Amino acid sequence: MALTEVNSSGLKDGEIVNADINASADIAGSKIADNAITLDKMAGLARGKIIYGNSSGDPAALTVGSNGQTLVSDGTDISWGDASAGATGAGSDKIFWENSQTVTQNYTIGDSFGAACNAMSAGPITINNAVTVTINSGETWTIV
Repeated sequence: MALTEVNSSGLKDGEIVNADINASADIAGSKIADNAITLDKMAGLARGKIIYGNSSGDPAALTVGSNGQTLVSDGTDISWGDASAGATGAGSDKIFWENSQTVTQNYTIGDSFGAACNAMSAGPITINNAVTVTINSGETWTIV
């Protein structure tokens, strides 16, 4: 007859040590191997949510953004927000595209979007002292 159950009254204190327990056993307190949890094990993650690392380094689910929003970053954390150039007019109309009038940091047109990239700004535009705007060969900066 196979042993299928062990009653704790039959064990002496200290008789079983951690070395006796299989390291891969699925019991409370066991270490879960890296990459052992797959996405299909994450049932209940709502449609449209994004898993990201929070400020504590723990996984968290970013809630779904609103219609028309894009994923933005403050350089540390991600969130949903409006596109940086999409100004909102009366109601929810997105008619106007706004830009600053002063270039405060060096910028190279063509480095952000690859080859054959153009840029457009509404003027007047001021470029601060010691700041350089570089326009790569084959690119265009139009100021209207």
